[in-house]
Amino acid sequence: MNKRLKISTFNLYNLQLPNRSMYNGKKWSVKEYEGKIKWTADMLKKIDADIIGFQELWHPEALQKAFEVAGLNEDYELVTLLTNNAVNVALAVKKPLSIVHKKWEAELPEELKLKKSRKSYGNEPPYKIDIRIKKYSRPLLRANIKLNENINITCFVTHLKSKLPMRITNENYYDEVKQHSNAIGHALSTIRRASESAALRIVLNKEMSNNNKPVILMGDLNDSQQSVTTSIISGDPTYKLFHKSRKGSRSDKGLYSVAELQELRSLRDVYYTYIHDGFRESLDHILVSEQFYDYSKNRIWSFQETRIINDHIDDKKGRGFGSDHGIVISTFNFDPESSE
Repeated sequence: MNKRLKISTFNLYNLQLPNRSMYNGKKWSVKEYEGKIKWTADMLKKIDADIIGFQELWHPEALQKAFEVAGLNEDYELVTLLTNNAVNVALAVKKPLSIVHKKWEAELPEELKLKKSRKSYGNEPPYKIDIRIKKYSRPLLRANIKLNENINITCFVTHLKSKLPMRITNENYYDEVKQHSNAIGHALSTIRRASESAALRIVLNKEMSNNNKPVILMGDLNDSQQSVTTSIISGDPTYKLFHKSRKGSRSDKGLYSVAELQELRSLRDVYYTYIHDGFRESLDHILVSEQFYDYSKNRIWSFQETRIINDHIDDKKGRGFGSDHGIVISTFNFDPESSE
């Protein structure tokens, strides 16, 4: 087995075949498509990762073409989904690693109950919250990846609802609230993203509880690593910050952010994957279970480094032509705790 394990998450910025519609009827010309394929192929060679999670893929043939142009189509196994002109996530696994099981989940888990009520007092009406969201913004991909006869990794690839405000111009109440439509649209987007985050945490709880399974979750979470929604997903495991601390030795259901792992080693924080109106944010994440955390008693891999390819997002031409997101790459070394 290769002693190194390299993981990456890569937002493809609407990788679609030429002259096919995307958001708001936007289409890539043949020239634009060819440029995007070449840029994506160059990035795939630069990443050179064992496991790559993708977001914003409209058509599987486009990603297959990028791997072909990169000369990597025989080196990777791809998992893609073609839906009715909709954007999806995808996964690439480098051989000899293999995918032994894969599943697409469009529906939120039935355990997700976003309801809260309180008994009324006197003539006061009951206070109620009742949020009903049935599906993810984009289907969640779950894959079981075989490293060798003894080790399998469960990998989730996701793309949560964006921060952009939902449009309510077609709602029957719009005329009454149109001066507040931006605030309401932002609230709706946040509610949806928070709901999807809670759904992911339910899925993770069921996957990780009372076992020693290595788990990776990667994707565009559309929020920072310290946000409430990302914290819901990660489960906020504790980190060991000084030698005698016992924190971090065990976290059955927590996920560690590779951004945090890198920042704890760095002399300077330069981690960002997205720029909006001049603000640099980290929206793209790789979260890993305790099997990838140096101080866990259940460690299988130790953390080496996290790198971000983000020069292109400082350049407007690069953002439009290649991707508007940075690419996150994390490297781990096979180093079971028992080997010490």
